[in-house]
Amino acid sequence: MAEERGDNKPAVGRLAGVILLLRLASLCFAAAAAAVFAATDGAELLRAAAAFRFLLAANAVVAVYSAFEVAAAAWEVSKGVTLLPEPMQLWFDFGHDQGFGYMALAAAAAAAREAAACGTHGGAACVQGGIAVGLGFAGFAAVAAAAVATGYRLACFLATGSRSPASSSPPPY
Repeated sequence: MAEERGDNKPAVGRLAGVILLLRLASLCFAAAAAAVFAATDGAELLRAAAAFRFLLAANAVVAVYSAFEVAAAAWEVSKGVTLLPEPMQLWFDFGHDQGFGYMALAAAAAAAREAAACGTHGGAACVQGGIAVGLGFAGFAAVAAAAVATGYRLACFLATGSRSPASSSPPPY
């Protein structure tokens, strides 16, 4: 586990806290979007359109990934070190945020078209589909915001050798 430099611990801690909140948001939105289809009316939509099955599967995967990332972020906030070795953790977070974020966006976009077509017929199942699509887009937004934060941490690592930004004071010699 990587130790963090003492000169930027508050900045690292604040960013880790923000990332933890974004991870919690993505977990809640993705799990809620998947849970909407677990209801009785959602099963009708799942049988009717492949896009809704894709939305369910993508949000379930994003929820599982987000649960793991919530645990890793909580570990980092509480211990001050990353769960995996720092370079591996930074690349893992950024790469997976990108991949799962785009998957969530693609699923929500595909299901949005089906939900719009379903809306012309009305019914509770169509309303449920629309809610799930909205939650799917919100889950994507949370993962995308986390990707920006993890991208910043990765850029700091590549520039300074640490996940914290360069300190404004000169290094002690």
